[in-house]
This record gives sequence, C-alpha cells and structure tokens, in this order.
Amino acid sequence: MHQLSAASTRRLRLPPCGVGLLAALALAACTSSLGTRAPAGFDLSGDWLLDEGASDAGPDVAAIRRREDRKAVRGRQSATGASAAFVVQDFPVLSAASLRIEQSRDSMGIRYDDSVYRDISWGQRQRDFWLVRAGWDADALVVRSTRGAVKGVETMTLERNGSVLRVAVRVDAGGEDVLAERVYRRR
Repeated sequence: MHQLSAASTRRLRLPPCGVGLLAALALAACTSSLGTRAPAGFDLSGDWLLDEGASDAGPDVAAIRRREDRKAVRGRQSATGASAAFVVQDFPVLSAASLRIEQSRDSMGIRYDDSVYRDISWGQRQRDFWLVRAGWDADALVVRSTRGAVKGVETMTLERNGSVLRVAVRVDAGGEDVLAERVYRRR
C-alpha cells in the first residue's frame, strides 16, 4: 500500500507495469469526457480472486486515523470534511479479496467479498453523497468519484486475454492520499 501525505512523501516503488498504469490513471483523471460504450471484448462479468502477490496491501486505516488526528491537533488539517479513514468503506476494492461482477450494456454491479454491493452506471450519477462519473478512456474503465474535498479515481484494465483484472486506485482526501493497485484473476 502506498500512502502519500503533504508532510512526508514516501518514495513509491512500483513494478514496471504499475508505472505505465499510473501514468494512464493520471491522464484519465485529467480527461473530462468518458465514453459510455464498452470497447469490443471488454467484459468484466464473472468471479475474480485477488492475486495477493501482485497487489498492494489494503490501507492501514488505524495509522491513517492517527496521522489525521495529529494534524488536527497541530491545526494542520487541510480539509475537515476529507478523511482518508473511510477510504476502505468508500472504495471497497482496496480490501476486497474477491469480486463478483455483472456487466451490462449501460452499467455493472460489483459484489465485494460476498457482502458490499455497488452499482455503477455509465455516465454521470449522484449516489448518496458522491458524484460518480464512469465510462471508458481507450481500453480502460474509469470511475471518478467526488464528495466534497475527497476525490477518487479507479481505473480498471483487462490483461492476458481478459483473465487478469488490474484496478488502480487513487484517492485524494485532503492531503492524506491513498494510492494502490489491486490485481484479480478470473475464476
């Protein structure tokens, strides 16, 4: 798990394939329009299992909370409504060991670890407190979520003829950023 903060930035050590994916993620985050038609052959439907050896670990929520508390006490909290302590709740892929995905022409549903369910429609949609924009940028499915000062981007790509799903996640939560890559294999 790679975590960045304004006060202390740790050097990111990414596998060679991760560097290119993060560059694509950064580009996707800056691109304003996303396509609403899946590229030919892009089908996420099915059951996916986490490849722990190829994936970043889930975030240490307790450590994030301690850092945020120290910043608040020192008066250095950059955005009071932006807490990375809820990042796993808001972005369940960061801790999920399995995914069950059902994809249709205009949306997809994801069940994380046989518990949390999330519906994602292509285009723009308000979901709870989040503004969610989902669609395609080239051969990647991009899901941009914004809630106040918290901004997250999930970029999903298929590899190895659709047998590997790579999910790059970047969440900016007011200075306590979370950056992770999760890799799943089709069951």
